[in-house]
Amino acid sequence: MDDAPMASATVARLFKGLSRLRGKRIFHPQGVGFAATLAPLAGSRTGAAALDTPSEPVVRLSRSLGLPEPLPDPCGLAFRIPDAYGAGQHQDVLLVSSAQPPLARHAILPSRGFLDRPYSSLLPYRLNGDLVLLAARGVGGDDKGPLLADLREREVGGLEFELCTAGLRGGWRPAAKLTLGERLPPTDTERLGLDPTNTGGGLELAWWLNRLRGPSYRASQEGRASSE
Repeated sequence: MDDAPMASATVARLFKGLSRLRGKRIFHPQGVGFAATLAPLAGSRTGAAALDTPSEPVVRLSRSLGLPEPLPDPCGLAFRIPDAYGAGQHQDVLLVSSAQPPLARHAILPSRGFLDRPYSSLLPYRLNGDLVLLAARGVGGDDKGPLLADLREREVGGLEFELCTAGLRGGWRPAAKLTLGERLPPTDTERLGLDPTNTGGGLELAWWLNRLRGPSYRASQEGRASSE
């Protein structure tokens, strides 16, 4: 008997209730959005359409717990490629600050800025029959990167990230560059409704834990909306 539907419903109720109590998303409650460009790196081909095709994503940078700055907080880097697989069929990728070594890349780690640590999907995708993680790391700059408050004051993001893939073991393989452009209006950022189950193009979520992510994110957004 598959217990996944029951588990999904339980998780959804929990996240919806917590978000309703908080009055905003229980995780990643505040963020800043930017228009962006995604450019595959020369000579790199992953087999995932989202990474192998030039596109114009929208990006949301956020802090996971919403702790006051400058306290460390796991940072989120999420982006959507609108209509990647047809009208209304988006590719959403959600990453959080983590580490590069094989075991540590499954851990959520606090960050002091948006370039302080690499980002990881934590849980795997299935790509060409293989299990892979997705990741991003800042390009250029040797400091911790801007805080959320700094990004809110920028008209242009001015940040670049190298998107990578990796097996459950071994090193990261660079795949594409994500460049942040103009800042989005706050209302557009909050309407994004990013959902990790929005996948396609040869890239799909793997493992049963990933089956809980979509219901939890959607319930969190619904709980936030119902409290407004």
